[in-house]
Amino acid sequence: MKLRVTQRYLWLPVHKDAKAQKLHFYADGEKFNELDVKLDVSHPAHFFALDLGRFLGQEIEITGDAAEDVLGQLTCHEDRPDTSCPNRPLLHFTAETGWINDPNGLVYADGVYHLYYQWNPYGTEWGNMHWGHAVSRDLITWEHRPVALAPDEFGTVYSGCGWQDREGVAGFGKDALLFYYTAAGGSNQWSIDQGNKHTQRLAVSMDGGETLQKVGTVIDHIKGENRDPKVFWHAESGAYILVLYLDGTEFAIFRSTDLVHWQESQRFSAERMWECPGLFALPVEGKPGEKKWIFWSADGYYRIGDFDGYGFHAETEVLAGYDTKLGYAAQTFAGVEDRVISMTWLRTQQDAGGFRGMMAIPTELSLKDGPDGLRLCFCPVREFRERLTKVGEVPLVNGYAEVPLASEPMVIELEVTGETPVLIRVGNTRIHRESTDKPVRVIIDRGIVEYFIDDGRIYGAFEVEEDILTTEVHVEAECGSVVQCFRCNK
Repeated sequence: MKLRVTQRYLWLPVHKDAKAQKLHFYADGEKFNELDVKLDVSHPAHFFALDLGRFLGQEIEITGDAAEDVLGQLTCHEDRPDTSCPNRPLLHFTAETGWINDPNGLVYADGVYHLYYQWNPYGTEWGNMHWGHAVSRDLITWEHRPVALAPDEFGTVYSGCGWQDREGVAGFGKDALLFYYTAAGGSNQWSIDQGNKHTQRLAVSMDGGETLQKVGTVIDHIKGENRDPKVFWHAESGAYILVLYLDGTEFAIFRSTDLVHWQESQRFSAERMWECPGLFALPVEGKPGEKKWIFWSADGYYRIGDFDGYGFHAETEVLAGYDTKLGYAAQTFAGVEDRVISMTWLRTQQDAGGFRGMMAIPTELSLKDGPDGLRLCFCPVREFRERLTKVGEVPLVNGYAEVPLASEPMVIELEVTGETPVLIRVGNTRIHRESTDKPVRVIIDRGIVEYFIDDGRIYGAFEVEEDILTTEVHVEAECGSVVQCFRCNK
């Protein structure tokens, strides 16, 4: 079908129960896009928008699986479809439309936090992997930005990381933002036709992360679906380090002095751990001068050990960072010097609003000793805590309290007076601990609950009813004293 682009956005009518159809887009005979989309022109559940602004006034061609009469009903509009939704979370980041998963390219540069993320702009299911983009100055309030990276002949755009080259060693100028990502060759027909496999590629931004220019491949295909590069600077050995998932439970570590040319220094396997690796150091709380390295993977499994710039040497068995299975693919922010900030994807299922998935409240990580040894601990970032305003407290009477939510997100903190069992019910969700002697913090937002117990040694998240803020929170504790209630001022 030939289409003259008279307005910027091509609206795609979609229903998740429709059959997926592949569409190819051409301008002047050259392919510029490929989508898998569940078109339903008769009974669409949502409209998603393809930005054709660079082709205004031109004629494009659309081919693929969809019938000509279906393609003929697609129309262009000046504006994007309405994305408002009454049940969208208020404290947790969501894409304006479509599916999101892994946080990508997390970097703090020039006073701005950049969140890139895996994104399907054209449906509420995984696919068509792009990098979306949002920015913030406080980690709480996010501003949506245009698509950062889109699929091409090298594949769809899988996960990766960001780094600010303050010294300009990569040759793109001082303070250039570098983004390492996996080009998932074989994940779209475009790359299959070219015979491309999974490779690690580099994109560069010279305008503060607003636009990313793809540069080229920095690590060729090694094996399987090798993916998810994460870069950091290791001062002790004078090199940049890149950790990469290879296949199965196998990972690799690379070194570089120029952020472009990488040499493998270690390959190892870690039982139960796979994809989205991270490697970072944390001081041991209460032991001045002592630090340990954390090797991290997607499911929240981690090992504590040592890193000498060439290899990671584990000192513990595989440990579980999360109390539930909702969090996944967490990544730490590059460019933050005084703390380690982690952000994780929450794998929620609700999609009635035309979006699916969200990001957890960013957390600060620490390493604390205890009866079972060193453990990773999670705490909401200080920016979140500083915005909390106390709005009241509810005493426990005979070990029980009921806290009304009043249709707004709330943070509750249960103070306890000694070792006590704790049970907190939010809607149909139960948070239960047989014993704790420290405050319990619970963040309650539309459709989601996060909780922190034992100084953050226990962290978890649950998906809950979208209208949860119209209910009450039920708190039980044998030695509890009071439930303090807070609002977060955005």
